[in-house]
Amino acid sequence: MFPQVGSEVMVSCEPAPARVVSVGPRYVQLEWPWREVDNSSFFQWDGTFALPYGESQSEWVPYVTEPAVSELAVGDVCTVSIPRTRLHVAHYEKYEPARNLGWSPAPTAGIYVVPEERMDQEEGGCMLYLGGADPILVEPLSE
Repeated sequence: MFPQVGSEVMVSCEPAPARVVSVGPRYVQLEWPWREVDNSSFFQWDGTFALPYGESQSEWVPYVTEPAVSELAVGDVCTVSIPRTRLHVAHYEKYEPARNLGWSPAPTAGIYVVPEERMDQEEGGCMLYLGGADPILVEPLSE
């Protein structure tokens, strides 16, 4: 069953260790623990993921780190995860074949989720890629 636009879902992702690659005023960049670089891909993904924080108030992702992003320095190892979070589905895409984004395994779906408090913002959410390496669990909530 595909999530319906406008429906609510519970999203989570099990914790994994990640090393901090860089820290700036808006982002902390982590070596992403779940994906492998696909060197055969036209897209040159570098194996990292940037988490917004600080001056990046307009951006949002459901991922959290332990310790908190604001406490991290280059070279630190932290835990990254998505705690069980109730979110709204703003967009859903199914990819047949799997979508080539420069990492392996490639995702088979994408879901754009938005928290309740950001529903009025045009770009208030985050695209999560499903069916690839990231162990994201999306559970539909009955209304």
